[in-house]
Amino acid sequence: MLTPKRKGADYHHGDLKSAAVIAARNLVALGGPQALGIRPVAQKLGVTAPALYRHFSSLEELLSEVCCSALEELGNLMLARRSKVPVRKDKKRYEIEKFYAIGDAYVEYAQKFPRLFETAFNNPSGHKVGEYNDLAWRILNESIENFVSLGLTPRSKRRTAPLVAWSAVHGLATLVSNQSVSPSDLPFFRKAVMDGVLDSLVGKNL
Repeated sequence: MLTPKRKGADYHHGDLKSAAVIAARNLVALGGPQALGIRPVAQKLGVTAPALYRHFSSLEELLSEVCCSALEELGNLMLARRSKVPVRKDKKRYEIEKFYAIGDAYVEYAQKFPRLFETAFNNPSGHKVGEYNDLAWRILNESIENFVSLGLTPRSKRRTAPLVAWSAVHGLATLVSNQSVSPSDLPFFRKAVMDGVLDSLVGKNL
């Protein structure tokens, strides 16, 4: 049985596993993966550590859930920013503006949630890029496919284009999360990287 909820604890009777992932996510957001522990999460929720071990076999499994949660948050922010791009009659310009929007959102997440961004790509389950079908990766590939369909990017670049785009934008986002880029310089860096990526994908086809 779960220990009774203490006054001030965050857990109310219901889905303990989901509540634990949220609590763990919040701990990581503040202090990085090193701040995460089964006991701190249990204390936050007002339950015993053994109660959490009924849902997570290890700390690594809980951290893996946080990684997946962060990746989902990242993807949802990309979707939200893309949805705000005004529809244009010029389909090529519209797709390019959506491409910039998802790239900017990627960097925005790293700026707002640096420790979660760092954690998202250090999944203890050992998944590598390309081995999982996370939302952010699907959104990027959808954008590249639209580029190819509109003749912006050659079909011969279809496989490599997402890797080029992801590597460049992820590199900038990592610098941002590490505070290696000052807020005042970020707009310049972001535009420079996105312009460079677009040029490598589109070239003279625009």
